[in-house]
Amino acid sequence: MDEQQKLANAYHSNKLSHAYLFEGDDAQSMKHVAMEFAKLILCNGNQQCEMKVETFNQPDFMYVSSEENSIKKEQIEQLVHRMNQLPIEGTHKVYIIEDFEKLTVQGENSILKFLEEPPENTIAILLSTKPEQILNTIHSRCQHVYFKPSDKQHFIDRLVEEDINRAVAEMLSSYTTQLETAKGLNEEHDLVALRKVILHWCELLLTNKPMALIGIIELLKHAKSRKLQSLTLAAVNAFFEDIMHAKIGIDHHFIYSDLKGNIEKYASQLSLNQIIIMYDQITEAHKKLMQNVNPTLVFEQIVIKGVS
Repeated sequence: MDEQQKLANAYHSNKLSHAYLFEGDDAQSMKHVAMEFAKLILCNGNQQCEMKVETFNQPDFMYVSSEENSIKKEQIEQLVHRMNQLPIEGTHKVYIIEDFEKLTVQGENSILKFLEEPPENTIAILLSTKPEQILNTIHSRCQHVYFKPSDKQHFIDRLVEEDINRAVAEMLSSYTTQLETAKGLNEEHDLVALRKVILHWCELLLTNKPMALIGIIELLKHAKSRKLQSLTLAAVNAFFEDIMHAKIGIDHHFIYSDLKGNIEKYASQLSLNQIIIMYDQITEAHKKLMQNVNPTLVFEQIVIKGVS
């Protein structure tokens, strides 16, 4: 039984939760299922109502997203204000927050209060590809819906068909599963050069920490925007993910398939605990970047607190 069917069964048996956290790396599938679930709750087959939801014109429905690196507190304040009002066209109100990990600390705390005392018949659907960056108290107040991992190799092949360099396509797959987002980044930036700088910095992290600190200057010359800095952190994380898979012997398609020999060498040199410490530091760096901490400080902390 797939996720959509399970949610439909919960609706038809009157077992709706007040909050759902959709988790997975396939953002497109999560968004589709969330929209279908919202239409079911609000419309129950009424096509005119469904059209309003699809065009974000249904008064009992609100969709929050941001192209920026963070979802602003003002967006959440507007959401809370609207969801505190009585339903206008039906019995329920539904809101979806895409990329929930993008919330600022203030925004996340506002939603936490809202989840603790939700208005009657108000359903939250929170979508996240990085659930580890979300407060544990948010997790504990949601019913979790887990989505199967996306087929990264298929996504990479699609990008290659779009004339994106395979090495760049592999790196992009660590950051997004959305074709248009990946294509846009590739068109707007020199990702071949960025990848080269990222990999050099990863090697310095493991071999020469003083030079890794100096290397942050060059890294941020190529990753000037928050979006590119997020991509850089995802790419660094993928580097250590490859090392982890090599370490524990999982038969896995490496994100950096052209560096298999180097990755296996580092896997033999590092302990599992050291790799986990790097994971933790990169996760913390993601959180700090979302909180608008100075990017130089964000990357410095990875060097200082990472593998010694």
